[in-house]
Amino acid sequence: MDKNDYPVFPNLDAGADPAVPAEDGGAGFTGEGWTTNTDFDLIGDPRAVKGGSFTDYTPDFPATLRTHGPDGVLFGQWLDGIVFEGLLSLHPTTLEYMPNVATHWQISDDQMEFRFRINPNARFSDGEPVMADDVVATWDFLMDPNIQAPMNQLSFGKFERPVAETPYIVSVKAKDLNWRNFLYISASMTIYPEHVLTTLEGDDYLTEYNYKMFPGSGPYVVHADDIDRGNSITIRRRVDYWAKDVRANVGLYNFDELTEVVARDQNLAFEMVKRGDIDFFLVNRAQWWVEELDFERIQRGLVQKRKIFNHNPNGIQATAFNMRRAPFDDIRVRQALNHLFDRQKLISELMYNEYHPMNSIFAGTVYENPANPKNEYDPEQAMALLAEAGFSERDSQGRLTKDGQPFTIELLYPSQSSETYLTVVQEDLRRVGITLNLRLVTFATLIKLLDERNFDTIHVGYSGLTFPNPETMYHSTLADQPNSNNLTGFKNARLDEITELYDITFEIDERIALIQELDGIVMNTFPYMLEWYAPFQRYIYWNKFGHPEGYITRTGDRYDPRMVWWVDPEKEAALNEARGDDSIQLEVGPTEIRYWLDFERRTDSARNQ
Repeated sequence: MDKNDYPVFPNLDAGADPAVPAEDGGAGFTGEGWTTNTDFDLIGDPRAVKGGSFTDYTPDFPATLRTHGPDGVLFGQWLDGIVFEGLLSLHPTTLEYMPNVATHWQISDDQMEFRFRINPNARFSDGEPVMADDVVATWDFLMDPNIQAPMNQLSFGKFERPVAETPYIVSVKAKDLNWRNFLYISASMTIYPEHVLTTLEGDDYLTEYNYKMFPGSGPYVVHADDIDRGNSITIRRRVDYWAKDVRANVGLYNFDELTEVVARDQNLAFEMVKRGDIDFFLVNRAQWWVEELDFERIQRGLVQKRKIFNHNPNGIQATAFNMRRAPFDDIRVRQALNHLFDRQKLISELMYNEYHPMNSIFAGTVYENPANPKNEYDPEQAMALLAEAGFSERDSQGRLTKDGQPFTIELLYPSQSSETYLTVVQEDLRRVGITLNLRLVTFATLIKLLDERNFDTIHVGYSGLTFPNPETMYHSTLADQPNSNNLTGFKNARLDEITELYDITFEIDERIALIQELDGIVMNTFPYMLEWYAPFQRYIYWNKFGHPEGYITRTGDRYDPRMVWWVDPEKEAALNEARGDDSIQLEVGPTEIRYWLDFERRTDSARNQ
């Protein structure tokens, strides 16, 4: 368990091109005058065993495996993160930079130029070495407008074109000062192979790579014959992964196969995990957690349930308004609808008080503005606001009207389980004269309509970021562009100014103050009906897995078990025996895991001593 037993750079420079001298980053490179990190702690558990499989479900077959361009979804982003790698990575506990594809780096005194030395051992899955030219080609690809990903141009357009100084050394200059520049170019930009990118135009990428992936340097690979359209995707561990023995990866990426099975109905997926057709299930319904998870296999320990607290940043769960369309272009209408959304009733009556109302786009973090409106249920104030907005008359059916037209809203949503509370909202609105039409769509359809801005309101869920990046969600330049994350059409001049100030503010306390001001602007504009959040993640899973003490990483999410768990041979054998013998009782572990909360307290205590 000693980190020093595991080298940061095993087989140092064994794969280097002998024609490249040490001063150009080749074999014998000393790193003098450069920065690296060889003092970081282990992330995974060294006791982990390689092999076996992990099967989860996805609510819909993805419209594409692409991360960039139309129809890109969170599944593609997670997949991108295990197939490809960045120059550096962030330690999930300390958030310090660690070597990845690059072994060393330099930052100029003015924070405007960055240099990286590529690890000569790094290889793509097709055997080709990762070189400085791959970084240049990746930047060219991301900046290509033909891939229809305007957020790429916003983020990576902050840099001049990278320069391959030598086969193993690449430099990048920023156009403007920004504390996130190094983060963007080192850890956010995954590296794609130049020898493939040079054969593509942007349009070709959009058509040819819906269900095909570039060769990546990461630990997993997707083969064409492992994609069963509409049914499942299997991702396979690379036995030839170039970095499998480096300290940063000890105990990680243990499963030979990661399989995502399509189950379009969450109730069906719940039954599948209880039967054992899938191994793991994220429980996002409080009623199931409280009432449905005492069945016989849980009592006997065959299936385990865990509520795991950590410091994963909360994202957004909300109904988003398309502010480009009437009547949602009127702030009074948006504010009124917030006052007609009785969150506290839903939390207490339907959700067993498991959640907290969400009053911020950074809920539960230091970035939340404590002065944000709390949007309490207040029909009287809502009706006054609607009357000011012109909805002051009623038709023969009692519906609110404006200019003779009834107030009708269409809400798109991708999960049938949401109907439990959406139908309550629908009835509450009907009572005051507003018609809410609920339209269930597949996740792929939802993303398409969202990217096209073809919706009234839409039910969305976004994961949070460790370091807020509000410009990609709210900057005015993206408001009218399709395929961007500014889905509500948000425009605000002061917010744009804040994002520019935020970019050049290197002091964390000053950045927190700026983001709190920005949070207040967003929340007082009412682009959403925010719902609720929880500081934990709830899982059930079959009792065959080993895991680190904290189960997931300090900042990790539902995808972490795929990375840090493993099949424990002893547990798997005991489970198989118990499945065939009803008299066998396995250990039932603790339901609540507070390892990372305790870790935080221990760390704070140590700092204060």
